[in-house]
Amino acid sequence: METMEFESGQDITKDGEKGEYVYILKSGRVKITLGLYEFVVDGGGPEVFGLESLVGENYTETCTALENSKVIRCSSSEFMEIYGKTEVGKKALESFMRRTAKVLGWI
Repeated sequence: METMEFESGQDITKDGEKGEYVYILKSGRVKITLGLYEFVVDGGGPEVFGLESLVGENYTETCTALENSKVIRCSSSEFMEIYGKTEVGKKALESFMRRTAKVLGWI
């Protein structure tokens, strides 16, 4: 697990790339692009992306820093061990499911 910094305009994850890490936003703003949809998240709550790595899949979202941003990068095993049964893990799954449901037209 490590803290990483991304500059404005820099991609954190890219759709189609091998999902190797889960990212937890500490500060800054990130645009999440999923298909034709865009979502903006900030460091105000436990925002997590890259959950595809938990099941060994490629990323389905492109996440781009909109301003200088700090994230915690975890391997899937680190994320599950540390955050899996916490509020951060629960909120991460809810947020990912909400974005996916919106893209699918379910909400």
